[in-house]
Amino acid sequence: MVAGLRWGWAVILVGLLAAAGAAALRKVPVALMVGLVALGAVGGLLLDVRHEMIARTDLPSGPVKILVETLTEPSGRPGNGSVLVKARAVERDGVTSSWDGPAGWLRGDVLGWSRSDRRWVETTMTPTGDPYGSGARRPVVWQGSAVASRPAPDQMGWMNRQAGSARSLILRRLVPEADSGRALLAGFLIGDTSHLSEWEEESMRRSGLSHYVAVSGSNVALFLGALFLVAGPLGWSSVRRAVLGLAGLAFFVLLVGPDPSVLRAAAMAGLILIARPLGLRPDIWKVIGVGVGGLLLLAPQLAFSLGFQLSVAATIGVMVGTGWFTGLKPSWLALSIGAACGAQLAVAPILLATFGELPLWSPVANVLSAPLVVGATGLAGVGTVIGLDPLIGVGAFLARGVLAIAGFFSGFPRIGWIATLILIGLGATAVTSKRLRPYALLAGSLGVCLLTAASFPFFQFSGSPTRPAFVALDVGQGDSLLLLGEQGETVLIDGGSDSTLLREGLARFDVSAIDLLILSHAHFDHYGGLIEMVGSLHIGQVWYAPFPGQSEQYLRLIEDLRTRTRVTVPPLGNHRIGSVGLEVLGPIRRYASLNDQSLVIRATLGRGRVFLSGDMEVFAQSEMDPPQVEVLKVPHQGAATSDPDWLVKTGASVAVVSVGPNRFGHPSAELLDILEEAGMEIRRTDLEGDVVVGFPSGDSTG
Repeated sequence: MVAGLRWGWAVILVGLLAAAGAAALRKVPVALMVGLVALGAVGGLLLDVRHEMIARTDLPSGPVKILVETLTEPSGRPGNGSVLVKARAVERDGVTSSWDGPAGWLRGDVLGWSRSDRRWVETTMTPTGDPYGSGARRPVVWQGSAVASRPAPDQMGWMNRQAGSARSLILRRLVPEADSGRALLAGFLIGDTSHLSEWEEESMRRSGLSHYVAVSGSNVALFLGALFLVAGPLGWSSVRRAVLGLAGLAFFVLLVGPDPSVLRAAAMAGLILIARPLGLRPDIWKVIGVGVGGLLLLAPQLAFSLGFQLSVAATIGVMVGTGWFTGLKPSWLALSIGAACGAQLAVAPILLATFGELPLWSPVANVLSAPLVVGATGLAGVGTVIGLDPLIGVGAFLARGVLAIAGFFSGFPRIGWIATLILIGLGATAVTSKRLRPYALLAGSLGVCLLTAASFPFFQFSGSPTRPAFVALDVGQGDSLLLLGEQGETVLIDGGSDSTLLREGLARFDVSAIDLLILSHAHFDHYGGLIEMVGSLHIGQVWYAPFPGQSEQYLRLIEDLRTRTRVTVPPLGNHRIGSVGLEVLGPIRRYASLNDQSLVIRATLGRGRVFLSGDMEVFAQSEMDPPQVEVLKVPHQGAATSDPDWLVKTGASVAVVSVGPNRFGHPSAELLDILEEAGMEIRRTDLEGDVVVGFPSGDSTG
């Protein structure tokens, strides 16, 4: 397929000629192999042609009413969710016509939708400029906001409607919004992770457990087992059972959605169902080869899907790994360890090529969680079918155990290419050489222990700075700042935009509770990372600055905080949090700009002072005397929206810029040059990671 995409008809013609030559020489296996390669090249060529056609699609101009089919589960938060959809029809001048249109992202109030829904939507289709935006070679060429929408069940086939009804019934009985365990059950049963928090999904990925919510072979086996159990008393023949199974597979794919892992598992199960009535008993390797190869010939784009690649590799790894530890007792433990290690080894090259890292302790996490997953899925499946909520409750309890395991192992090290190759080499040495086995096992064990120890904050310099200290956490484009008092006080100013980066940053400094949370202003790159953190972080009190017209998302965060702690608007003047002094300097009045409305504070830590400037700009600066400090947090990620002379007059010796990759041109090179010429040391989170500035303690005489 790659050859077809790159060289087109040339490689196809060469392949066909080679196949014909091999057939003439009666080299049937060679002819078959080369012929299949040529067919794959045809698939790649046709895929490229289709992509070119879609990329050149003329989108309707202005507002339009289109029929869309959802391709993924919606994600996000109420009013700000997003979902991948495909256009199926368009309405122009009151006339509806079918349209095999391109895929696109719809945003807005879409969280009530489900996969495979069909809806009429009013939107404006804006080109994305990225025809391969989905990352899986499925062209995504437009985006828009859902101004209005309504379900279109009349546009769906009968089986689609039944699958949608069954999916809705499952979700109603699971009640995934009730707690995290029930939310994970929705992932186990039908692959719906939309009710998991961002951090819970991330911890599943970081611990190597995310495959449990990618519906695949085990789910197909459970579904078919339940189906045949119900049909068993009818005494059907093998042919009828195969027909029932194939129909059930089609229904199952519609129920959970045609994800790559689902298609792979369904294709393999379908081959086995077809083979049995014909008296065939194909081994698993033939099933994998024919199933995967057939899917690729029918849908070449699957070759570029990360989910499909991981699913196939993991399946092969499991089949190989189950025979690795046959001498270990008990046998179930040997099977589990072998399957986990085999799958991890098989997917390692793909994960390293895609993400540059893989979880070192994933096999252990999988062995520990596998019994819980089996129990949770089985109990919840039965409870959902018969409508017995106590069974679902027990399944949810087991699912919360899986999340606890994921959370624990998510903090363990992830390794790159070099460490992976070294560990694989030591493992291979231990297997093949009895003489070197003890040394290889010892070296591998020491390496794993050292890598694990080095990943925890108490082994890292940045994890325990001398207090008092000011810290700018590396959270990408945005602000998240720590004030660490000499008596153990902790003040957090803002939380960046990514809860995962914020959680990791706090963990690096061993922060699990904060005495005061300050929200400088209502821009997402200052508060977004806190949305998923509120329930898992103890917060003593909260300061914030009100502003007319704040987003619903920000207001919901404030209300959520109000239910957990004291939330106030601090008055101008001096305040104290233990040994930490906080002088609120602004905003001194109501401004038109949200940036100028930032809470600005001069903090005193020991014998040092820090100016916490939020995103204040020239206008607010012009109405305030520059505070005298030793450390300046440069406003607005170092943007050219400040008065450089005003910043210089603060007298700071260190200027800290909290910034990450961005398209805005932050920080301003001209502004930084002026600050540097004034004698300030420039410290940037995008260049050095967490920036730590320590101060002498308040009782120091040095």
